[in-house]
This record gives sequence, C-alpha cells and structure tokens, in this order.
Amino acid sequence: MMTMNKDTLPLKGLLNGIGQVYFTPSVMTSLLLLLAISIESLALACLTLLGASCSYALVFYIFTFSNTNKSADNISSGMYALNGALIGLFIGNFFGVTPLLVLVTVFGALLTVPIANIVFSFKKYRAYTSAFVLTSWLIYVIQSTLDLSAFATPTSVFVPIISIEQGSWFNLSAVVIPLLKGISQVSFIENALSGLVILIAIALNNLKHALWVVASVVLSTAFSHIIGASGALIEQGLYGYNAILSTLALVLYTRIPWPLILLGILLSSLITLGFHELSLLPLTAPFILSTWVIVYLTTHFQKRVKG
Repeated sequence: MMTMNKDTLPLKGLLNGIGQVYFTPSVMTSLLLLLAISIESLALACLTLLGASCSYALVFYIFTFSNTNKSADNISSGMYALNGALIGLFIGNFFGVTPLLVLVTVFGALLTVPIANIVFSFKKYRAYTSAFVLTSWLIYVIQSTLDLSAFATPTSVFVPIISIEQGSWFNLSAVVIPLLKGISQVSFIENALSGLVILIAIALNNLKHALWVVASVVLSTAFSHIIGASGALIEQGLYGYNAILSTLALVLYTRIPWPLILLGILLSSLITLGFHELSLLPLTAPFILSTWVIVYLTTHFQKRVKG
C-alpha cells in the first residue's frame, strides 16, 4: 500500500501540482500561482484546481489500494496533479468555461493518469507534461474532426480583474510586457500582471531560477525575432513559455553546463516556430523535445570525454 510521510500536509500533492507548472512544488508558490491565474479569471482558476483535483484523486485512490510505493514520489511532488491542472488551463483558455467543458476537463484530467503512469516509467528522458500534451492533442483532434459546437471559441475573452497593460492605470514599458506575457503563457494566459506575480512566486521559491526565467524569456524573445517568427505571436509571449520550461527543467540537472541550457532555449524557439509554420498546436511539446535533445547531447558528450 502506498505510504506518505506523516509530516506531509493533507493534499500537499494536489497543491504541488499547481506549483509544478513552473517547477516550484511548494504550497506557498502554488497559492501565488492560483492568485496569478485568478487575476486573469476566477473561473479559470477554479477549472485549473478542478483538473488538478481529478488527477490527484484518481491516482491517490489507485495507488493507495494497489499495494505499491513506486509512484508515491510523483504523487506527493504533484507530477500527476500537474497534468490535470494543465488540462483545466488548456480547456479554459482555448474553449472557455461552460458546464459541458467542465465535464470535458474532468474526463481529460482523469485520462492523463494512465498515460502519465506509462510515461513516468521512462528513466533517462523524463516525461514532464507529455501526458497533458497527448491528452490535449486528442481532445483537439476530436473537436476539429467532429466540429463540435460545445468547443466553439468563446465570443468573449476573460476580463482580467487588474491589468498593467498599456492604457491601464499603471503602464509598463512596451518592451517589458511581452516578456511578462511569456512567463504567464506557461499557464496559457496572456496577462502581464499574472506574469509578474508568477515571477515573484518563482523568486520566493528560488531566486536563481527566477533569474534564469528572466534570461530565458529575454533570449528566446530576441532570438524569435531573428529567426523570423510572427511579431504578433512574440508579443503574446508564445515564443517565451517553452523556453522558460526548458530552462527550468535543465537547471535541475547538475551535470548540464550553462551553454547547453542556453542552447535549449534557442532550440525550443526553433521547434515552436516549426509547429507554428506547420499550423500545429505546440502546447508544451517544444519544451519536452528541446529538453530531451539537450539531455541526449549531454550524455553523448560525457561518454566521449570518458572514452
């Protein structure tokens, strides 16, 4: 039977799943991230929490009664709840929040659990958010193929509670806004204030990681202009978020030197461009692919040095 440390807070694995969106699995940063999502839309925050809760509840139930300990770490660290949270963010941002889409979120979140259980067994190349990506692609393909009216793009976008966009009560530089949006886009949110709150949450958890986030979004934004990416997409932050995720994943590898981390940032931007040029939905796939490439290159170089 799965066991948890007696000092572990109740439902810590659930809250950690929110923080894992930015590789910050702690209760404090998770609550700040929920605040950042709530700034964009309270309904979206509720849908995110619902998705995370469904994934967490299912995996907790399965492994509590399956006499195994092998997934205890992934459950308590929030890796299962992470995929469910992302399903909620994906559904809410791409299609809206309606009663029917709430049911789709529940279904999608539950579906990520068996997929995650398979991909989490990979040792060398970590699965990260691949269960979310595969599930979301499936939902998107079904919607596109059947042209379901329930998934119609909402006619009204979320109205943020507070805004620091140009023309609001507090203006930021036009240069800074796309960078903050790149940070918020990890949650598929285009909101500069949410990005600022998220950056603060990451800094409170780990200042070094926050500095890497700033470096990655600046470098990826500049590089995306160089390679001819759409200016409109860059301004929305759509070329920054995969670079951020790749960076946060790679800095956790002590054996990966900083030049390869920078290469991962550039590579994620190139892969994102490829998805957009092919009119494919990238989600967090460029982050996963670029991270795997850098891990492979690091292993290959280390073998050559030892040989």
